[in-house]
Amino acid sequence: MALFKLCGRGHINPPHAIMCEECLEDLSRVTPSEIEADDDLSIEPVSVELDEIDLEEATLLPRTPPTFQPDDEELLIVYPDDKLRFQTEDGQVFSAGSGDIVGRAQTGSEILQNYPTVSRFHFRLIHRDGGWFIGNLSDNGTWVNGKETVGGEETPIAPGDELSLSSKCRLTISP
Repeated sequence: MALFKLCGRGHINPPHAIMCEECLEDLSRVTPSEIEADDDLSIEPVSVELDEIDLEEATLLPRTPPTFQPDDEELLIVYPDDKLRFQTEDGQVFSAGSGDIVGRAQTGSEILQNYPTVSRFHFRLIHRDGGWFIGNLSDNGTWVNGKETVGGEETPIAPGDELSLSSKCRLTISP
């Protein structure tokens, strides 16, 4: 028997996973469970020859197509924002994109490692339907504009919002 974490949709993940590799569901509070050989779950790795992959269909993350805006005599291509900038109170800045986990051991680690009360995996950043959200992954808590986020729920954020990752670490979302 082997240990795995299952997300709510039934995807199989390694026992150390903090989020589902398929659907990005928070697994930080999921206890690994045993899967027996007679369970109706396939856990065998699949090998695929490179020439069998349709590169037109193979993408890791969906990208929003650019929008076109006419400008006097030329055509301007505007790509959607795919990253947010976070600034500490002392002016240090880092960027994170959708799916990134922010914390001392992840995105922003070069700045956040100086704050021992910030978790190694503090929150997940999500961009969906034109809006930005965070999902708290930390037992220490995450606050948006002074209001504590609820674990397991996505909290909307926007440029200008202040995120408190601890009493000593505040991040402002830059426009």
